[in-house]
Amino acid sequence: MSVGVVATIKEKLDIVEIVGETVQLKKAGTIFKGLCPFHGEKTPSFTVTPARERWQCFGCGRGGDVFSFIMERDGVDFGTALRTLAGLAGVELSERTTREDAQRKRIRDALDGAIAFYHTVLTQHPAGKPALDYLHERGFTDETIEKFRLGWAPDAWDAMNTAVRKHRPQTTETDLEAAGLVSRRRSGRGVYDRFRARVIFPIRDASGNATGMTGRILGVQGEDTGPKYLNTPQTLLFDKGRTLFLIDKAKSAMRKAGVAVLVEGNTDAIMAHQAGFENVVCSMGTALTAGQVELLTRYAPRIALAYDVDAAGQGAAAFGATELTALVGEIERSPYRGRLTDVDVVRLPDGRDPDEIIRDDPEVWQQATEDPQPIMEFLIDRAASRHDPSTVGGREKLVAEVLPTLRTIGDPVRRDGYLQLLARRSGVEERTLLEALRRREEVPPGGARDQAH
Repeated sequence: MSVGVVATIKEKLDIVEIVGETVQLKKAGTIFKGLCPFHGEKTPSFTVTPARERWQCFGCGRGGDVFSFIMERDGVDFGTALRTLAGLAGVELSERTTREDAQRKRIRDALDGAIAFYHTVLTQHPAGKPALDYLHERGFTDETIEKFRLGWAPDAWDAMNTAVRKHRPQTTETDLEAAGLVSRRRSGRGVYDRFRARVIFPIRDASGNATGMTGRILGVQGEDTGPKYLNTPQTLLFDKGRTLFLIDKAKSAMRKAGVAVLVEGNTDAIMAHQAGFENVVCSMGTALTAGQVELLTRYAPRIALAYDVDAAGQGAAAFGATELTALVGEIERSPYRGRLTDVDVVRLPDGRDPDEIIRDDPEVWQQATEDPQPIMEFLIDRAASRHDPSTVGGREKLVAEVLPTLRTIGDPVRRDGYLQLLARRSGVEERTLLEALRRREEVPPGGARDQAH
C-alpha cells in the first residue's frame, strides 16, 4: 500500500473526530484530553494532538496515529484498519486491495454458511444428538451452545458443502476451499468436507467476524479419525499464529481485569465464560507465538497461563512458559516494548482439567487465577522438584535447566531477584550463578561451548 494513500486518508479525516467516537474528549489548549479506553483510569492521561495527528496515553504508554488507534480499539491488523478508514474517508483503494476485500467477503460468507449448517445439525437434527448429549454431559448449557454457535459436522463426505451451496447459491466450491472448509479430491474432480464427525467451535477475530473453526472428535481418536483437534488451515482470514479463541468475547473483560488468562482447550475457555470468567482466551495449543502475545497485549499488560496440570499438562505448561519467557525479550526489543509487564502461571490442582475445576469448584479457579505464580518462580520450583539440590549432580542439572530462561529476562532488577531465588533453591552461591550467567553470555555465536560448571 503506497504511503500516498495513507497520507490522503489522514488528510481527509479528523483524528479528534475519529477518537472522539470512542473517548469523551475535552479541549485543553492545543490538545484534547480524556480517559484512556485501553486501561482503567480515573484521571485523564490520554491526549490527542491534532497538529501532529497523534494520540498518546501517558498512563499505559500506548500511542500512535489514527491507524494505530483503530487497530488498538478494534483489535485488528493494519489492513483492516486501512479499509475501515478508507471507507470513512471516501478513498478508493487499489484494484488488488478491492479484489482481496471481495475474496475476504466470499470466504466469510462461506464460513457463516458452514457455521449455521453445523449449528443446525447439532441443535435440530438427530445426527447431532450424540454430540449435543456430550456437550450437556460436559456441563454446557443450551444458552452457551447458542451463544458460541457450537455445531456438529456430520460423518459425511459432502453434507456441508452441498447444504451451503444449496442455500447460498453465490458460494462456490472455490470459496469453500479458500475458506479451508473443503479439500480437493486427489483426482482433482470435486471436493469433500474437511470437518467430519466433529464438534465444531467457530473461531472469530477481535471484531467478531468468523475466520475459521476447530473440530473436535468424540471419544478416542484412531487412525481413521485423525487428530483429536483439527483446525482450519492457513487462509486469507485464518492465521493460527495470530489467532486466540474467544478474543472477541474476552477483550473487554481483559481490559477491565488487566490480565489475560490463557487456557489450552476450547472447552476450557467456553466453560470459563459460561461461569462468568470472561477474561479467558484459548491459545489453541501451548506454543504461543509473538503474534498472539502482541494481540493479547493490546488489551492487557499481564498474561497468566492456565494449562492442564496433570503429568502431561505440567510438561505442556513448562514448554509454553519457557517459550513465552523467551518472547518477552523479543517484545521488549520491538515497538511493543513495555506493554507486557508480567507473565505468570496459574497453579491448579493436580490431575484436574481447567473446565472441570471451573464447573465443579469455581472458587478454586478464581483464587488460582487471582494469585498466579510469576513464570520464573514456577520454572525454578519445577526444576527444584525434578533435580535434588542436595547432590552435586542435582544442583548442576537444576541450574542448567533454569539459566537459559533466566537470560531472556531483560529487566535487570527482576533478573537479579530471580537469581537470588535460584541461589536459595539450588544451594549455589549467587556470585557463582552470576559468573556462570555472564560467562555463557560472553560466548560468541557459534563459539566453543563453556564446559566449566
